[in-house]
Amino acid sequence: MELQSIVAMDGRPLMAESMRMLEYLDERAKTLSPRDISERLKAAALELEGVVASVDEKDARRRPFPGKWHIADVVDHISQTQIRGAEELRHLLSDRRPPGPPVYEALKSGASDWAPWPTLVRGLQDANREMLSVIEIVSAGRGSDSRQHSRDGVAAPTVCTVLVANCKLQNGQIVPQIFIAELDWRQYALLQRLHLLDHRTQIRNLHKALQNFSNVTV
Repeated sequence: MELQSIVAMDGRPLMAESMRMLEYLDERAKTLSPRDISERLKAAALELEGVVASVDEKDARRRPFPGKWHIADVVDHISQTQIRGAEELRHLLSDRRPPGPPVYEALKSGASDWAPWPTLVRGLQDANREMLSVIEIVSAGRGSDSRQHSRDGVAAPTVCTVLVANCKLQNGQIVPQIFIAELDWRQYALLQRLHLLDHRTQIRNLHKALQNFSNVTV
């Protein structure tokens, strides 16, 4: 990955948080085994599901922050991106570049506004299981293990990936920086882990804000 050649979608240089994300993906992909990556991804998925399980259905669509996503939006977003991510990872592990557009950063369906909460939760669990079933194939030593390095003169396949890093401005404001990078399967799988952990924290914060709001208004 040519880190210095990557710029944000607005043409600006990457901020420190964005560079740290890319450096983490690049460095850890070189040192972790397929089993290590699989175990870390599984742990993140289970941790997220545990946080989601603590959410009461009555809170799933309450908005503690006007104009922002509620918890059901976040859960639906993870389900939609995980199932697409599993598909892209399957292509990479079969030595193919995934077809079609990248998985965009705000992807979600309309189901977050109307589907029963248990249905959204099961969708998240099913999407996680699909992602894990793909990564566990290579973790168990079956199938292709596409490396970062070229093999027989042919570079390992990569996928065009939209990344978002939360960056802190000098005034303390947190803003998202969006950029695109070409990732191999290891980097891509590690990014899915970060994605799950980021949204785990988001749901925790939303849940806490809802509880604090309830305590004030009671």
